[in-house]
Amino acid sequence: MTRACVRTNVRAPCLCKQMYANLSDVRCYYELIGSGDPVLLVPGLGTTCTLWDCVAAELSHAFSLILLDNRGVGRSVTKRTPHTLADFAVDLVELLDHLQLERAHVIGISLGGMIAQQLATDHPSRVDRLVLVSCTNRFGPYLREVARLLAHALRHFKPDLFRRTVELLGTSPLYLDEHADDIEELIARDRFNGIPRSALGRQLRCLARHDTDEPPDFRIAAPTLVVAGEQDMLIPACYARRMAGEIPGSEFAMVPGCGHNPFTEKPDVMIELVTEFLSRPRAKHGRHVSAQQMLASSSSSSSSSSSR
Repeated sequence: MTRACVRTNVRAPCLCKQMYANLSDVRCYYELIGSGDPVLLVPGLGTTCTLWDCVAAELSHAFSLILLDNRGVGRSVTKRTPHTLADFAVDLVELLDHLQLERAHVIGISLGGMIAQQLATDHPSRVDRLVLVSCTNRFGPYLREVARLLAHALRHFKPDLFRRTVELLGTSPLYLDEHADDIEELIARDRFNGIPRSALGRQLRCLARHDTDEPPDFRIAAPTLVVAGEQDMLIPACYARRMAGEIPGSEFAMVPGCGHNPFTEKPDVMIELVTEFLSRPRAKHGRHVSAQQMLASSSSSSSSSSSR
């Protein structure tokens, strides 16, 4: 039987290094854990790096994980308001520069998957392998209506009710039936984290500016794995499958009986999928780096910045 991740409002003690990078447009909070090839994990709409709690410890046995809070969310402090997904992608490039990494594997989920696509398109030399989870590359009438519903709920619902709406749409029915109490715990954690409504609104506006149903000119050169939950109502799997067909050479994986966040509902499945895909031999040269080495690079960068 596949293990599910029970979400609570109390985070387990972190065995990672917790750091800040003073980037051009954001004081970016990030965490480093593990040893191996570097993997940058980009969270979705209104979520922080705690999104990866269900899989981070296991993945860190094989990889050096870089877990960040997107600009304006969690502990990352905005210096300049983002206007497009490309702005978030630039933050990722600068974080890699801060860590003195030429390239990294990148995993993005939901909005984070769309930011990861932007990174792979605008800055292809920085992406080794790409994993896109529960996302799409273009919007038709169905997805535009979902976005309008979320925007309306954000504007008119109380924060707890907005979160319940997102959880209801994003969680598979059987998982919700078996973990109903987790919803209260998750809402309590989000209330404690205090993600501002304005930050969610800015992320939705950036998404809206990316809103198009035109077939994209995909220039993603990185080997790509696209993953979708079979029962995702926020971004149904048919759109992820279509996207995979438009990314040359990509692979598509459907997670049965799963909603919008397979890392929570089917962590064992995702750990196996991600580990196998990212562990394949590189087509290009890269370097093995540990979290400790990245930490040393980060400290060196911080010292250089402060001395200028």
